[in-house]
Amino acid sequence: MTITIEDVRTAMHEMSAKLYGGRTYDLVGFTIRDGSYPWIEVHDGVIHWTLMERGVRCGPTTTEDLHEAMHWVALDATGSMAMRWELGQRDRWPEDRDTRIGWNAKQVALLRLLDDQWAEEFRADIPVRFPGVRLQDVDAHPLAEWAAVKTADESFLARRWRTLRDKLREPY
Repeated sequence: MTITIEDVRTAMHEMSAKLYGGRTYDLVGFTIRDGSYPWIEVHDGVIHWTLMERGVRCGPTTTEDLHEAMHWVALDATGSMAMRWELGQRDRWPEDRDTRIGWNAKQVALLRLLDDQWAEEFRADIPVRFPGVRLQDVDAHPLAEWAAVKTADESFLARRWRTLRDKLREPY
């Protein structure tokens, strides 16, 4: 079977539905884009994964295996999602905590929604890709609920408001 761009789009929409609770999105582009946003083209059944950063084209990386291409899409999409997730909860941890722990834990969890083997491969590679990040810390990171904070009775927004208020009161 020769792979078409519609095969890629269909597989990607199935993947995005798993990640976004049934909603479908293009997780990569299908035309040339800049800003390190990857795009896919299909020529004669060969999938071309390319990205461009500041006008410099990186790639393409090619494959005739749709599953392999979806793995690339999954790593890119879950990586972005995990980093945004971690950024949203960053103030819940001590300032000296390695932020890579939370976003790696979230990326493993997101990859598990798609393919257990992809998740395990990514997880196993964390100590190599992110020196200093220990797997036991990644595995122990709470994902299902917000982490406990020193003042558990205080809401996230209340703490954030107080911090902003205190900064505004500081003399210039």
